[in-house]
Amino acid sequence: MTTNSVLKSIALAGAALLVITLVQRTASADEVFIAGSTLGCFGAGCTPAATSTFMGLTFSNSTFAATTTSGFILLNGNASPGSNFNNLGSLALSTTPGNVVGQPFTLQITFTAPQGFTGSNQFTAAGTISSIGPNGGVIFEWTPFSQLFTFNDSNCEPNPTGGIPGQQTTCGSGSFSFAIADVVIEPGQTVAMTGAVGAQQQPVPEPTTMSLLATGVAGLIAIARRRMQRN
Repeated sequence: MTTNSVLKSIALAGAALLVITLVQRTASADEVFIAGSTLGCFGAGCTPAATSTFMGLTFSNSTFAATTTSGFILLNGNASPGSNFNNLGSLALSTTPGNVVGQPFTLQITFTAPQGFTGSNQFTAAGTISSIGPNGGVIFEWTPFSQLFTFNDSNCEPNPTGGIPGQQTTCGSGSFSFAIADVVIEPGQTVAMTGAVGAQQQPVPEPTTMSLLATGVAGLIAIARRRMQRN
C-alpha cells in the first residue's frame, strides 16, 4: 500500500469523525430546561408558604418552567395572584397599608429541573423592605440576590417546551446563575417578582450518535486493512 493511500485513508477517517461529531453537536442541544416554584412569608423565623399577608401587603407564590434561549431566561411573567406563572410570585399592596418598613420577608425558591444538582436545589433570599417616598411605596432588596448552581443531568429528556423536534435539553453537566430583581411597589398596585437565569451546558453524546461513530470508524479501519492486505 502506498504512502498516499495510507494518507487518504487517514484523511477519510478524520473527515468522517469530524462530520459525525458535528452531527452529534447539532443533535444535542446546549440549552437548559429550568423549572421550579416559590414560597414566601413575612416575619422573623417564619415558614415559607404559598401565600402570606402583613398589614396590607400580600405575597402569592408562583411556578415556572422554561427553556433557555442562547443560554438565558427572563422570569418576568405578568402578576396573577393565585395563578402566577413564569415569575417568582407577586406582591399586592393595599391602598391604605400599615407600616411595613423594616419587616423581614423570606423568599424560598425550589428547582425541580434540571436534575442532578450538586448540593441543594433550593435558594433562600432574605428581603429587606424600605420606604421609597412620601406616597407609601416600598422596595424589596435581597440578600443574597444571586446564586450559582451546578448540575450533572444524564437523563437527556426531550425538550418539554417545544422547539426543534427531537431536540434534547439539560443533557449533560453544566451550571446556571440565578438572580432576583429588586421589587418596587406603590399603594394599590400588584406587581410581579422577577428573576433571570444565565446557563451553560456541556452536552453528553447521544447513544445513537456514539454507536454511529463506532460503526463508521470500525468500517473505515476494515477498509484500510483490506487495502493493505491486497498490496
